[in-house]
Amino acid sequence: MVRSEDLKAFLRSRWWHKVLSSIKGAYIVGGSLRDLLLGKEVRDIDIVFKPSYDMLIPQKFASDIFGKLIILGKKDQTYRVTKPPFIFDFTPLKEAEIFEDLVQRDFTINSLAWDIEEEKLIDPLGGLDDLLGRKIRANSNESLLKDRIRILRAFRFRSTLGFDIEEKTRLLIEGLSSDSPWKFIAKERMAEEWKKLIKSTYFSLSMKDMSGTGFLESLFPIFRKMRSLPQNAFHHLDVLNHTLKAIEALEDILTAPPHWADKGYIKGKEHLLRMATLFHDVGKVYCFKRFDGEINFKGHQFVGAKIVRSVSKALLFNDKERKTLVKLVFNHMMPILFVKRQREGRPYERSLLSWLDKVMDDACGIFLISLADLEATRGEKTSDEDRNTLSEIAKRAMLHLKDMKVKPILNGREIMKITGISPGPLVGNLKERLLHLQKMGKLKTKSEAIRALLGII
Repeated sequence: MVRSEDLKAFLRSRWWHKVLSSIKGAYIVGGSLRDLLLGKEVRDIDIVFKPSYDMLIPQKFASDIFGKLIILGKKDQTYRVTKPPFIFDFTPLKEAEIFEDLVQRDFTINSLAWDIEEEKLIDPLGGLDDLLGRKIRANSNESLLKDRIRILRAFRFRSTLGFDIEEKTRLLIEGLSSDSPWKFIAKERMAEEWKKLIKSTYFSLSMKDMSGTGFLESLFPIFRKMRSLPQNAFHHLDVLNHTLKAIEALEDILTAPPHWADKGYIKGKEHLLRMATLFHDVGKVYCFKRFDGEINFKGHQFVGAKIVRSVSKALLFNDKERKTLVKLVFNHMMPILFVKRQREGRPYERSLLSWLDKVMDDACGIFLISLADLEATRGEKTSDEDRNTLSEIAKRAMLHLKDMKVKPILNGREIMKITGISPGPLVGNLKERLLHLQKMGKLKTKSEAIRALLGII
């Protein structure tokens, strides 16, 4: 944490601050100032200026640093100046003076300003104290009511900064969580905040708090039905609390991945693993069955996959991300099935290879979700042996996966020459079928591949 009295020297050491200091009527604000005070490296700088200056400030700044000026909105006077790797966003004050502008913002930690000309900190609401105390505090009772996206943003800051939501603010959120946020917030804004949240470090803490205030159930109503939904003797928690525990376990796993986990398979997909873990058991709501006193949720992974497809579409995930989420939820029970087969002494190696051929690079993520699932499953019928077995199978699967990334024995041109067929989808289909047999270890030589090809057609 940079002390306010040290901020002047800190900013003076930034090359861009020297240029900005020659411009009157400009202030560094918002998340960029907050992160500077937290001692973080900041490359996106938010600057507000008095509307009477129009575009003179950003225009002069761009000229002085030999940067590029981009007009984001001529009507509302918003501008961007880029000088890689830095981005400077200029917006006019929404109120007549900086003090009034700051108090209209969302949280106290975002309601600080640095007067560039005077070189002093402006803190109308005690934001600096809240930064030191690691508190997320709403600026006023009306702050959250005026713009409901700020509720989700509070949890996003909880997740990115690891700060606690101040008690009065928490009570305000609880009071507003009976209403569906989808009625008040455009889905584009909702999607933007949610994606930032699932990419952050303290996701599990945010989910616990979201559930504790009722906002999680308000955002995703199906979670309301998961609360108090009982499970079988493999579990010690209801479905909702098991899910929250699984997310916590996943965070620990991602922080210190198992030795068998190839980071290359999960890098850039951590947010999807978090999202999939959150939704991995939602299908249980519709699959609850009780036979002779025993509870089961047969097929819940298939129902869950449909639900996560729908939710991810509403949250504007792209096609590739949606397909990955569906695959992760759909398959999260497969590693546990292999554990069960090994426990019962039943063969499963061919099934494992066939399954790996379908999921390929997502196998590692699926195993991690399954491991988190087992870590959160501590009923009387589970044991540490199951968790150890899953890790053993995962290790073997990752070795298989490397072997399966093989070059086809026969390429498309050779297939057409041998069979006499013309270019088209059939060639690709034949190539895939041969490659599958090759990955299963059934084809090792060119002559074997040719015989298999002629047998197929």
